Amino acid sequence: MLVCIENNDVLAGFSTKKGGVSSGVYESLNLATHVGDDKQNVLENREILRRKIGAKKLIFMDQIHCDEIFEVLSLDDEIPPCDALITSLKNVALCVLVADCLPVLIYDKFQGKIAAIHAGRAGVTLQIVTKTIKKMGSKAINLKVVVGANISGKCYDIGNLDLGEFNKFKNGVKFDMNAALKCELDSLGVRDYEFSDICTHCDERFFSYRRDGVTGRFCGFICLK
Repeated sequence: MLVCIENNDVLAGFSTKKGGVSSGVYESLNLATHVGDDKQNVLENREILRRKIGAKKLIFMDQIHCDEIFEVLSLDDEIPPCDALITSLKNVALCVLVADCLPVLIYDKFQGKIAAIHAGRAGVTLQIVTKTIKKMGSKAINLKVVVGANISGKCYDIGNLDLGEFNKFKNGVKFDMNAALKCELDSLGVRDYEFSDICTHCDERFFSYRRDGVTGRFCGFICLK
C-alpha cells in the first residue's frame, strides 16, 4: 500500500498487486469483481484493504468510462454506475479501480470533502475531473489532488484514434493522459497536485490491462477521518 496523504483529517493512497489472497493472473490483491476472479477472494481482498485503512466502509463504483458523478450522502445510498464519487462522510473510503487508467484523488481542505475519480481516455477527454470539482463546489486554492500510477504517454498506444482538441497530447500513436490532465488542472488554477511517475505498463507491482490482458485491478482510496 502506497500512502500519499496522511494527517489528522484524511488518509489517501494506492494499493499494489501484493498482500491479498487471489491467485493466477489475479495474484494477489485484486479488488475487482468484474474481471473473472473468484468473488469470495475479491471480497476478502477488500476486507484486507479496509482493515489496513481503518475505514468503516469501502465504497466502489461500477465504472463505465463516462462522466457520471455521484455524491454519497448516506451509507445506505445505492451507488449508480459512475466514474466519480464525492463525500463528506467520515470513516468511509471512496475507491477507484484501475489497471492503466488514472486514479485521481481529491481533498478539499476547506470544505472537508473528498472525491475519487476514474479517468481513462474517455474520462480525460470528457474532463470528468473539472466536472467533479464543480460538483464539489470547490475553489481550486483549497484542493489537494493526487494521481496514482497509470500507463505513461510513452506506452499508451491508441493508434490513429482522433481525439479532437486532445490530439495535441498525442505523439504519433501515443496519448499522454497525464499531460492532458496536468493542463486541465493548471487551467482550473489548481496548484497543489502530484502525479505518480510510475507507469503501470512497465512496473510489475501494479496490474496493467494493456500489458497482461486478463488481469486484476488495484485501487486508489481516500477517506476522511
